[in-house]
Amino acid sequence: MIIKRVDESVTERFFKNDYHDRGMLKWGGFFLSDHTSAIKKMKQAEVPEKQLPEQSLEKISQRLQQAWINKHFIHIQLKSLLDGEKVDSLTGTVSGYYEEEIILADSEGELQAVKLEDIRNVHEQTGSVDWKNLNSKT
Repeated sequence: MIIKRVDESVTERFFKNDYHDRGMLKWGGFFLSDHTSAIKKMKQAEVPEKQLPEQSLEKISQRLQQAWINKHFIHIQLKSLLDGEKVDSLTGTVSGYYEEEIILADSEGELQAVKLEDIRNVHEQTGSVDWKNLNSKT
């Protein structure tokens, strides 16, 4: 097999006039059909969290205290909404408090301060905790 040397002008003309880059379309063939159908099913299965009734500050404080004493996992719904429609929530354990804030530890042990006035609802997380899908705000 003989390989000829190609002039740069021929290469330049080819990419300018003949070659059309399809962008991300060319990568679509690398995904398996099983993989793409699984992703589609996962997106369809996502059910948005329903907004729970707002609890009194007394009830919220009582539930947070019980969770802190018993070291139970809790699910907190905040008053704020994500994108104006999705419920904003957190799950973890109460690891402390400071003035009008609680300190919540998530699955990785990261701490987050939450103001009591921003909490809508608190309930104990029953069953096993799915840390992979926890605190996801997608």
